[in-house]
Amino acid sequence: MQIALAVLGIIPALIKIIVAVEEAFPQPGAGKEKLEAVRQILTTAYDGIGAIWPSIEQIVAVIVSLANAIGAFKKSDT
Repeated sequence: MQIALAVLGIIPALIKIIVAVEEAFPQPGAGKEKLEAVRQILTTAYDGIGAIWPSIEQIVAVIVSLANAIGAFKKSDT
């Protein structure tokens, strides 16, 4: 339960980080690199994030999937 509360508590910051990374680096096909950037930002900013990273990684996937589905992240035609 503590992990769930910790993860839920950082979701607003997590969304901001994901959006900032995507806006700074909108290139398609760089999902792995963007995910790694999000991980590094979080581990630098929040102590103990490594222990809950697997849960956070899944939430990142949900957020990115939603953003892609609703067109929040623009895709290149090339």
